[in-house]
Amino acid sequence: MKINLNYKDSIINIPAEAVAGNLGSMSADELKVLLFVCFDPAFRADTDSNRAYAIKTLDMQWAAIEEAIASLTSRGFFVSDDKTASQPETDTKAKKSKASVKADSPVYSKDETAGIIERNADLHRIINSDVPRLTGKAVSQNEAMILVSLYDYLRLNAESIVKIIEYCRVNGSVSFRVVERTAYSLFDADITTPEAIDEYIKRERRKNEITQRIRDLFGIGKRALITHEKTLIKTWTEVYEYDMNVINRAYELTIKSINEPSLDYAGAIMKRWYEQGIRTTEQIDGDISGKPEQKKSVKSKKAAAKEAESFDADEFMEAAIKRSYGKK
Repeated sequence: MKINLNYKDSIINIPAEAVAGNLGSMSADELKVLLFVCFDPAFRADTDSNRAYAIKTLDMQWAAIEEAIASLTSRGFFVSDDKTASQPETDTKAKKSKASVKADSPVYSKDETAGIIERNADLHRIINSDVPRLTGKAVSQNEAMILVSLYDYLRLNAESIVKIIEYCRVNGSVSFRVVERTAYSLFDADITTPEAIDEYIKRERRKNEITQRIRDLFGIGKRALITHEKTLIKTWTEVYEYDMNVINRAYELTIKSINEPSLDYAGAIMKRWYEQGIRTTEQIDGDISGKPEQKKSVKSKKAAAKEAESFDADEFMEAAIKRSYGKK
């Protein structure tokens, strides 16, 4: 049999030498990605901005596409663009690419929504079984469109979508717009598989638990945390990576020094510990035991705040530690 290529108006160029030496060992994902990259110049020029289009066209998760690109690059099919790779994550192009994923999402008509649901058994199950079980009510037309977008456009699988809905409901949200925002946020962070979503949820739960324990410890109550307080707690737990034992010790020293709970004062103590390389309660105990005992002077929170005004940030933190250790 003779085969004639039907080029019509377009031709795809593929590196022949690389194909000849690797074709037999290439995976299906690698072949799909190779053809897509060769056919789409826009994707070659800017993979980030065209990420959602690639996911939809190839029907693959972004992590799998990246893995295939890395493998093909190592085989000599592609040449790595070091200049692009070295760009910081915070540059303008990166920010635009993430924003464009949501901005470029399609608007599904009622007929399109119904057709996609009918053709996909997993999506049909989500809409007619899983979501009603979780929410206690039938899925509306607008909610169905959102779920179709997550499934068809972002290419999230059924298990991932259900996990996101469960996570939002546990956190008190019943709005599908919140589900949609959460899904796009996770997509932007390349958190799309059920396993990655599970790990994200575990991290968030740990952060919420320690935040609640800090709220209880400092007597904050149920009011919402202000931005400054959130920043302090995030610094202690994510930057300093201090556990509750260390935070408790900073709280105790704060009470001994000013006789009132203060996030700022405790934060000054922990900042000094962090700068000195102190990471555990054992190190804290050793550091304290090596200092001469002096009579401690208890100051009010107001007096400590007033005194702080006469210091720069580093001087205030040093004064806080000295007061905590009983130095004058």
